[in-house]
Amino acid sequence: MYIFIMSLSGIIILFTMIGTHRFFRSLIMSAMQGIIALFAVNFIGGFTGLHLSVNFFSLLVSCISGLPGVILLVVNNLISLLP
Repeated sequence: MYIFIMSLSGIIILFTMIGTHRFFRSLIMSAMQGIIALFAVNFIGGFTGLHLSVNFFSLLVSCISGLPGVILLVVNNLISLLP
C-alpha cells in the first residue's frame, strides 16, 4: 500500500515539475525542501520524541518526493508506533 502511495505521489510531483517548464530547477528545489524537512523533523524530534532514521531510503524518498515524502515517512513512523 505504501509503495502505491509513494509511486502515485512521485508521479504527480514529476508531472507538476514538467508542467512548469523548469524541470531541473523544480527537481533541485524539491530535493532541497525534502532534505531540509527531514532534518527539521529530526531536530524537532529531540523535543517531541519523534525520530526518523536518516538512511539511504529516507534520503531517497525525501529527495524525490520532497515535503510530501517526508510527511509520508512521519505518518509511517507514527503508524508503526501504534500498539
